[in-house]
Amino acid sequence: MIAKILVINDCKLDVLRISTELQNAYNQLSFSRSLEDSLRIVGTKSIDIVLISLPQSKSKLFSDFFSVLRQLCGVIPIVGVMEKISMTTPLMFANEGIDDYIDLHISRYALLRKIEVLTKMKGMFDDNLLNSVYLNERRSQKIVTFFHEEVDFLHENILKRTEIVKMKSWPIIDDVSDCDLFLVNASHYQTRECCATLRLKRINRYKPIVLTYDKNCKEKAKSVISSDIGCTDMINVAANPDVTACLLNSMIKYKKLYDNFTEKLKKSMYISAMDSTTEVYNRSFFEDYVRSKGKNFFNSAVLMIDIDKFKHVNDKYGHSFADSMLKYVSNSIKKYIRSTDLIARYGGDEFIIIMDNVTKNVASEIATRIQKNVENSPFKDICCTVSIGVCCVDVDGNLGVYDAISIADKFMYIAKQDGGNAVKVCE
Repeated sequence: MIAKILVINDCKLDVLRISTELQNAYNQLSFSRSLEDSLRIVGTKSIDIVLISLPQSKSKLFSDFFSVLRQLCGVIPIVGVMEKISMTTPLMFANEGIDDYIDLHISRYALLRKIEVLTKMKGMFDDNLLNSVYLNERRSQKIVTFFHEEVDFLHENILKRTEIVKMKSWPIIDDVSDCDLFLVNASHYQTRECCATLRLKRINRYKPIVLTYDKNCKEKAKSVISSDIGCTDMINVAANPDVTACLLNSMIKYKKLYDNFTEKLKKSMYISAMDSTTEVYNRSFFEDYVRSKGKNFFNSAVLMIDIDKFKHVNDKYGHSFADSMLKYVSNSIKKYIRSTDLIARYGGDEFIIIMDNVTKNVASEIATRIQKNVENSPFKDICCTVSIGVCCVDVDGNLGVYDAISIADKFMYIAKQDGGNAVKVCE
């Protein structure tokens, strides 16, 4: 069974061989070299399994990060990767919620077997969730066929309410994103490649892929199914059309069940963590993040950003225009921060950024670039500027992150009192 796998390699292990083995088995890998960036990937991408490099000794920083990752992953299995697994490794991470362990010398068979078992376990959980929802609608549906000349093996009741799209070539599959089910002719020489490519596209992740066969290619169809690259089932084109219709209708029904469920779940998760206007994290998520890391902010900087005279803009031009200004400012900020930096909307017209592993000079330079970029706004005859306060967390621990947030906020207000459109850095 192929899977979408996230590899978090903060410990910088040599995972090249493992990655190559997984990719050769049609799995799709995403890579993250920082703990913070991995949270974004899990929150925004469809992930089946997480592989995370484990340190030789557990630190409080790792435990704090992992608690957030485990909560965000939910039922997604997490596999710990180490250079060498000792007898004490499982005991060391016993309370972290790791589902399995592998070392860098694991055999190809054992590696793929572990991935297969964990992927199927997650799939069973997803199936149970689907069974708790009942879909009573029988809407129109769309089936895309690959390498078929005719579809006379389909029951007329399916054809009456189904749009059939015939694709005679591959890999031209970009125009079939809105379909409900794929039919692939098993006799074609590119059947395997077609099925694997369809399954690896994120939008097709849980859509049924059904092989059609006749007596001449039955064994090939069995072989493709057994290779576990994403084919759901196989049907004989000479079978009773009523039986075929029942099978395909069931598959489409559960596909629509999954669509309904995931749409509601993703919407709920997105609303709980993101600010819908600016498409950055909201204050609640930011505070949870800071709380989860505790005192583990070293070489970090806090930037507090406020839009100058925003209330005047809101009162004079209305909420719609004010929202467009907020979006512009958030996009301008994101251009100049790193993927590992965390940005959140802190208040009505305030944004906050936490940067790790950054010097005061670099933080000040980034803040200045943001301020200059916002100043060149596209709003005709309307001034859009920001005031920014910068404060770094004391390396010795005398000035914590909450102190830095408070001080950055004060320096931001000093910038506003001096006329705005400026950066003030706590020395």
